[in-house]
Amino acid sequence: MKIKYPQLVEMAFEIMKNKAPLNMVNANEIKSAIYRELVDEGALDENGQPTQLAFSKGLVDGGRHQTLAEYKQEFPQLKGFSANHFKYTSDGWGFDNYVMRSLANKVFKTSRNEFERQRALDILRQVDEVEKESKQ
Repeated sequence: MKIKYPQLVEMAFEIMKNKAPLNMVNANEIKSAIYRELVDEGALDENGQPTQLAFSKGLVDGGRHQTLAEYKQEFPQLKGFSANHFKYTSDGWGFDNYVMRSLANKVFKTSRNEFERQRALDILRQVDEVEKESKQ
């Protein structure tokens, strides 16, 4: 079962993953530990929502991108995608698998950096997994 963690947990996990090799089999356990730590520290409430402490320390965006236009302005690679591919949630702006797949394909096809190409390939595999799970 795939657990959806709060944005702050996912961000912390990504930082950890980029700093040191992690056993991805244990990803849920690692994210769970991060979640508990953030709750214990007061950065997240029991429901996974950021607290005032998280906003004060700059751990959470605080709604910097109020509109889709502002979001796309900061991330110009998203400008070519129509609004129906985006959704605003309590975690901020997000986009669907079509956008994710398109961006990953572009990197995979155009990048000469092998690390970037591997990351793009990993993202494509993850999108495939998510789509398979959603069809079941």
